Amino acid sequence: MRLVRHVVDVAQGKTKLGLLRSPHWPSVEKQHLKLQPACVVCGEAEAVNVHHIFPFHYCVSLGRPDLELDQRNLITLCETRKTKETQDHHLLIGHLDNFKSSNLDVVKDATETFSKMTANQIKASPVWLAKEAKKLPLLPDMTDQQKQDFINLMNSTFPKLDK
Repeated sequence: MRLVRHVVDVAQGKTKLGLLRSPHWPSVEKQHLKLQPACVVCGEAEAVNVHHIFPFHYCVSLGRPDLELDQRNLITLCETRKTKETQDHHLLIGHLDNFKSSNLDVVKDATETFSKMTANQIKASPVWLAKEAKKLPLLPDMTDQQKQDFINLMNSTFPKLDK
């Protein structure tokens, strides 16, 4: 099993894509882990990641930075670390094996489609293979129409909250 590289440079608060995290992210992440402390797929509670359903860098780049801190846009998934190997549901289900992309069906896939499955079972699944082959295009590769469709989907899935 390969090791996962962390997406956020904790010391600088920047993602590998150069985007700054909100200074409120650590408290939102901590709050989410109190609500959902274990991987939704397998129940792992030690090595977990708070995953954004709509990816943080897409949200920020396409005008919805509020979704970084929105609990509706978060799900807990396990991830392999230097000190603990897991089934790495964060990479496999959350990102369909590419951290620059994402699986917008992650909640259904985590709770239903791939629930309780191991990494080997997931990778052998024809459903996962089809999803992986048709995963979300990388942000720089999206056409203007794909970006607009993505924005519309974000806005209809998670309408802006009045503060």
